[in-house]
Amino acid sequence: MKKTIVLSVVLIFIVAAGYSQHLSVNAFGGYTFRDRINFSNAYTYINAGGMWGASIEGVNAQGTGLEILYQYQSTATPTTIYIPSQTFSSNTVISYLLLNFEQYYTNNPKIQPYGGLGLGAAFYKSDFQGSTSATKFAWDVKAGVKFKMSSSVGLKIGAQLMSSAQATGNAFYYGYVYTTYATILQFSFTGGLVFDFGGH
Repeated sequence: MKKTIVLSVVLIFIVAAGYSQHLSVNAFGGYTFRDRINFSNAYTYINAGGMWGASIEGVNAQGTGLEILYQYQSTATPTTIYIPSQTFSSNTVISYLLLNFEQYYTNNPKIQPYGGLGLGAAFYKSDFQGSTSATKFAWDVKAGVKFKMSSSVGLKIGAQLMSSAQATGNAFYYGYVYTTYATILQFSFTGGLVFDFGGH
């Protein structure tokens, strides 16, 4: 399933990028805030921490763009179970692969605000004994500003909200049964370099 998702996202991007005026390669890092996930008999925290990512985007002359984005975070996920009462923690890797639709406002060629939204998948893997990896539907919204330092190099800063729907408890802890579904919401600030190829 993971390979199918990756291939589908890449093919869509390649087709759309063929209509773009220029391509950009983005490398970024940032900080993701803590999120609490509530289940019927437990709750889990995805602890705050650093993350990194990279993306490729194609943008046309009107500032409309398509981006394929990969983002990675490794963090602790402490869990508290109500009955029987116990607390434990593990390390969990959360990564996203998303296809974002973006719009840049290019009235000022040096300072370009942008907004975007996307769809894709989130991948979870925990080191807790007996855990299993999981792939879930994901979406994101983001906004920020791109500062052009030269014709080929820029700086992007922004904020984003990423979410994966119906992330079941065993996405983190396979040995425990949760009877409800939960949604993960991760809010982050990001910043990084942009390398432009072509006009715009």
